[in-house]
Amino acid sequence: MKKSVLITGAGSGIGAATAQEFSRRGYFVFLLGRNRKNLERTAESLTDFQIVSCDLQDPIEIQTTVDQILQHPQGKNLEVLVNNAGIFKTHTTLEGSDELWLDQFKVNLLGPVRLTRALWTHFEKQGKGSILNVSSTLGLKPTANTSAYSASKAALLNWTMALAQEGGPKGIRANSVSPGFVDTPIHAFHSLKGEDKENTLKSLGSLQPLGRIGTPEEIAKAIVFLGSDDSPWTTGANLNVDGGIHLA
Repeated sequence: MKKSVLITGAGSGIGAATAQEFSRRGYFVFLLGRNRKNLERTAESLTDFQIVSCDLQDPIEIQTTVDQILQHPQGKNLEVLVNNAGIFKTHTTLEGSDELWLDQFKVNLLGPVRLTRALWTHFEKQGKGSILNVSSTLGLKPTANTSAYSASKAALLNWTMALAQEGGPKGIRANSVSPGFVDTPIHAFHSLKGEDKENTLKSLGSLQPLGRIGTPEEIAKAIVFLGSDDSPWTTGANLNVDGGIHLA
């Protein structure tokens, strides 16, 4: 029977590309997200999959969803969790309300924590598991007006390292990938059209040592590498896939 992977935020961008990459590698893919239409669009290019709707800000719904996944015939072969879902809102520290901060921490940090908790016993029983957290270069090097998002992604990186130490003796690996600028719906420039978008992408690309922004497919390949058995002796690592912007 096929190995299985659970991917959050699988309806677009990096999540959708990651689902396609794992599917090409022969995995059964559990697609998790809030927008079923987007998940169905991702599923059109997959071989074996199950669509799962879930609000990652609701801990009860998370536990119920995981229970349903583990009862699925492919649930017992779930080996990889990709915590990709995230929200991004720009603001300064003074402008950002408590609600804005809490919303980003609930999705970007507590969502992955809760999903991991819900799956931990399953991974422990099978003697292996791989947790891949999608962070951001902003978690390493924040910029103005990204206070809550950057802080939540920095916390995600730190937690990943702690999780790797907790899971190591049980055969559970935890790693992270930190993308830089990637053309996905999380960024406002993604919805620009024509010349406006072309000029914006060129401007952002000029900030990268490699001279361009990234694609979801490039991030997906890094996620699959660290999340799959391609890297069985790697845990607690973070891979910057950012065109070198963390050096700038």
